[in-house]
Parts: sequence; C-alpha cells; structure tokens
Amino acid sequence: VMGTWMGSTTLPCTYVPSEGFTEQTLSWSMERDSSISTIFRRDDSGDHILLSKYRGRVSVPKDSPGNASLLIENLEMPDSGHYTCQVIWMSTDNSLITREVTTTVKVAKEVNPPSSSWELPSSLHQ
Repeated sequence: VMGTWMGSTTLPCTYVPSEGFTEQTLSWSMERDSSISTIFRRDDSGDHILLSKYRGRVSVPKDSPGNASLLIENLEMPDSGHYTCQVIWMSTDNSLITREVTTTVKVAKEVNPPSSSWELPSSLHQ
C-alpha cells in the first residue's frame, strides 16, 4: 500500500463472518527494523491504541462485521513498514482460530507527482 506523507491510507483486513464463530481479539502490529510493536488491539474490553505515536491517528471500523481494516491518518515517514492484522475467533466448541494478513506500507512525500501542466503563452492561442 502506498501512502502520501500527511495523507491517510487504509490497510485492508476483511473476512466473512461465519455463524458459530465469535471474534475474540483483533490486533494490528507493525514491524520495522526487525522489531514488532502492537499498535491496536480490540477485545471484549474495547479498543486500545497501544503506541502513543498512533493515538488519534488510527481507527478500525466498529459497526461493520468482517471489516478489520486499519485507517492511518496524518501519515508520517516512519509509518513505513510491515503491518499485520491478526484476528482470533472462538468457535462453538471453544477452539480458537487465528488468521493473519500482512500489508507493506510505503510512505512517500508524494505518491504521484502532479503532471506538469503547461500554460501556453497568450500569443500562441489561435
């Protein structure tokens, strides 16, 4: 996923809710320079943003079952890295199922530099 500095980007993480499976925890972690930090965690006690540098900048939709995508706003250059969405469900027989998906984020000063637009000198207008 490409993001623009000071812009926002959504890291996709979706699933189809299934009967008999209850989402236990959802977490987003970020790996950069071979260290992994958990940014966001949702469990039965609510939503928690665990890294202060992401407070007020990240969110996960609350009312759309199956959508665990992470929105990051006001992107900063150090936000580049590998982000992993991990969802753990409990099934009716109390077994746990874990799924993970990793998205690489690259933050650039400008993703698509504006194409040069030329203003013709008035003498060339016919």
